[in-house]
Amino acid sequence: PQAAPAPPPKAPPVIRKGESGYLLPGPGDEVTLPEGDWMLSCQYELPNAPSSRPGRPCIPPAKIYPYKENTEWKVIHGERILRAVTPYPFITETLCEGWDMFGDQTWCRKAFMQQNVSGFSFGIEERDLYSEYLSNNYAIPMRLFDCFQGPESSPPVAGRAPNATGSCKNKGGACYEAPYWPSRVCLGARKETIEGRKFDTLHGHLAGFGPLSTHVKIDVEGSEWTVLENLISSDEDQAKIRTLDMELHFGFHASSEKAYDSWTQEQRIAREISILEGLLTKFYVTGTTLEVYRQGWSPMQDCPQFQCDEPVVHLAGGFSPRMFAISFVNKKIVDPKGKFVAQEKKSPAA
Repeated sequence: PQAAPAPPPKAPPVIRKGESGYLLPGPGDEVTLPEGDWMLSCQYELPNAPSSRPGRPCIPPAKIYPYKENTEWKVIHGERILRAVTPYPFITETLCEGWDMFGDQTWCRKAFMQQNVSGFSFGIEERDLYSEYLSNNYAIPMRLFDCFQGPESSPPVAGRAPNATGSCKNKGGACYEAPYWPSRVCLGARKETIEGRKFDTLHGHLAGFGPLSTHVKIDVEGSEWTVLENLISSDEDQAKIRTLDMELHFGFHASSEKAYDSWTQEQRIAREISILEGLLTKFYVTGTTLEVYRQGWSPMQDCPQFQCDEPVVHLAGGFSPRMFAISFVNKKIVDPKGKFVAQEKKSPAA
């Protein structure tokens, strides 16, 4: 019998090159990054670390572009986010005198070598492992804040969790070896009451504290941006913070950010990235959860037809950095003489 004709060769993918220079594949096209791009050959240095990791995040591209659309500004802003949160190469384990990695945080141990400091945790929900860790490992007194979480299901909010009563070793549930003070107050852009809930500013909470005297964690589900905008406008407030840990949310429409509801999504995200970049004046990035989130992203499984909705922001390789945790350390702790200023301009993070 006559052999069946060979199928025609598959046409190469049509990949648009946007005005910015980023390659913009379409749905089902092979993802192509520029030759020599670090993400094509990077390796996970700590593949078994469960969450936040130090160093430059390795985020390999998807093999096939999974979304229905490919909007250039979303790629531009995604890559801009990645640059802003990529730690400078000189922020090393040696410089930090070791890493302390716990959950969503990567800390410079050098930042915890001072006594008589205080911790602030905004958004503790039912249980706050961040504040427990600082209390039980570094004997840091903690101030806990949440105006949404009810006391009936949160021992720390209710004040029922053990409070400086002895060792927490082998105790199940929330427990604090150092003193803690819960407050039914949320972090906000101004001091006010909204729908019966009290809000206060970061500036108000930090009043009375001296330079490098506080550790701050913010997890307020998209309400962080005006708070951070106010922070970067105050050198005095930034100088009070030793470490800053946050969960960032890009393109979320939090009620506290309703003043920007008339802005386009592109404008809102551009503003949020500018605020993030503003933090780099006084702080160094020590780690993020981006890499572990990329390990958990399976575009071939999640989008087998390559027709998933395009996220509000994503990298050229498809991965979306819309939400992740990030850790900062005050520059004065690791670089008190400012000797790394010239190196910052040469770094991939610049």
